[in-house]
Amino acid sequence: MEYSTGQTRRRRAAHKFAAWLAAGTITAGLGAAMVGGTAVAYADTGSSGSASHSSSEASNSTATKRDSTGSSRRSVAKLAPKPGPASAGASEPRSRSLSLVPDSAAVKPKAAATPQQPTPQQILQYTFFNRSPSVTPTQSAQSGENKEITGALNGTSNNGLGLTYKLTQNTKYGDLSFDQSTGQYTYVARQDLITPGITDQFTVAVSNGAGAKLPGVLGQLQLALHSMAVALGAAKPDTVEKTITIAVTGTGQYGTPDTNAKWYQDQQVDNSCVLVADAGIIGQLTGDLPTEQYMITLAKNTTSVSNPPRKMYLGTQAETKFAGLTIVDGVALLKQFGIDGTYTTYKTVPRGGQTRQEAAQVKAADGNRALTALSAALAAGKAAMVDVDADSIVKAANGQVSDTIATETNHMVVVTGVDIKAGLVYLNDGNLSKGSVGIPMKAFLDSWGADNFGLVTAQKAVSEASLPAATVTLSIAA
Repeated sequence: MEYSTGQTRRRRAAHKFAAWLAAGTITAGLGAAMVGGTAVAYADTGSSGSASHSSSEASNSTATKRDSTGSSRRSVAKLAPKPGPASAGASEPRSRSLSLVPDSAAVKPKAAATPQQPTPQQILQYTFFNRSPSVTPTQSAQSGENKEITGALNGTSNNGLGLTYKLTQNTKYGDLSFDQSTGQYTYVARQDLITPGITDQFTVAVSNGAGAKLPGVLGQLQLALHSMAVALGAAKPDTVEKTITIAVTGTGQYGTPDTNAKWYQDQQVDNSCVLVADAGIIGQLTGDLPTEQYMITLAKNTTSVSNPPRKMYLGTQAETKFAGLTIVDGVALLKQFGIDGTYTTYKTVPRGGQTRQEAAQVKAADGNRALTALSAALAAGKAAMVDVDADSIVKAANGQVSDTIATETNHMVVVTGVDIKAGLVYLNDGNLSKGSVGIPMKAFLDSWGADNFGLVTAQKAVSEASLPAATVTLSIAA
């Protein structure tokens, strides 16, 4: 066993030595070509080669969405017991301070400056012994009526060459002006988010390799050598990514729960929660609240989008053993009322070897992204519904703490408001006795996050005839 291990180590050392010997031989030729006066033209590539690695995460969002299992999400539509009056001893929910973090809005990048021509020594140093760039971001406090925020990444190349900045993930809830030559930026939140506030993010790739890259065949050879040096640990990647968080403070209140409480209606059938939630959204956006029975009849006569050629609704759960409408069918049904809906889930695929603490942190981040998207939708005047665990919501509404951990969602509710500072989310839930009931934030997030933080946002469809010609053209092209 010891002989075999020693032999393996010697073989690896020999391979490493051979690789460096080959690299040295090629480098000698490369250096001779440069010293001998070979003409080299440099161009600003704006980013590093394939030797650098980065990854990004995005939410899945489509108008008719399927979950991570590949099947259409179906809300069980559990009809929970009606809550009685809250006990006199029930304490008021504590205020919670949450960081709203999202998932890309229009950005106004400025042209990057052309890097200076490097020396042969700098090229060789970059190719074989590069050091990664670093950043020390600074950010100003919000100022003015628009709560403008400015900042800078303050990058350092660490290899004597110039830096390039490239925006890889845009902001989602505001307008970002980003200077790709200096790493400075200015951010202004979307108009409807200036008063309540929002937390936004963007990600920048910072590279110190653009100025040292050679063109043509020499460039391909250089990339191969640099990649090998990075793999062996002698050189560091020439690109690092940095995510910048921008927090615009405000009232923390989103939506109009008092106004939209009137679109609540009681759920009578055991598996009609998606239809009741649909009705609430229709009432909120059109001013006309359909009855539960009307929605049931409509769904019984409409072909399913998720399970054709079946109808969307086949009967009560007691009669059919089916859970009711899928969320995808619920979104499709809204179109018959001139409403466009989008179903989005927020769940990061777990990586192997995660500890419980790491998994909990990832789930909390998913919840923050989902809560941010929900809050921003309400601020924009959209309607929203989410899938939750029925029993835990009823208990929370009655001042009780659920004694079990929800592991799946089975009920659809309409969200009429979010109050971050008060730590409450307001729901129109057919299992409760009235509209816009305030649910403590933690109880709501635990119930909503039992599955994948599914969110449906809806707005009245815009007729193409009423849009400017340029907008219609873009919509058709897309």
